[in-house]
Amino acid sequence: MRLASEISVRPVVVNDDQPPLSEVCVNAVATGQRVDGAVLEAAVECNGRYLLFLTDDVPAEDQLSIHLVDRDGRLLDSARIGAMYSTGSFSSLTFREPNAAAFRFIGDADWVVRVFDQPRWQMPFVAEPRGVSRPWRWRRWFRVEGRPSPGP
Repeated sequence: MRLASEISVRPVVVNDDQPPLSEVCVNAVATGQRVDGAVLEAAVECNGRYLLFLTDDVPAEDQLSIHLVDRDGRLLDSARIGAMYSTGSFSSLTFREPNAAAFRFIGDADWVVRVFDQPRWQMPFVAEPRGVSRPWRWRRWFRVEGRPSPGP
């Protein structure tokens, strides 16, 4: 794993009532792939794929979107950390072997994203930590781990 400077995002114009979107760029070339989030906090290369961490840039209710894209910028998997009226600050990104990135975000928690070599079967709506939401799918390219503290 390494920080990937060849990946960037550019904002997509959306209506005020829509969540922020960005277009993935590889080597400054737009891919056409849109992902949730406004600010690219980090892009990490992992075995020829890229793990993207984007926040919404909403101070009172910031959420973190995590996306895995292939070398051409096509979306493989996504997850989102956050909840209404809660906020976090993405920090302390470190790499753990094999294929894991650790960071701090919401809920005074240490979070870990483990990237798989191949997609794995996972029952939807099961085994996600509190505060994590994902699109409904049977297969996952990564797992999100964390134990956020309960709210006040």
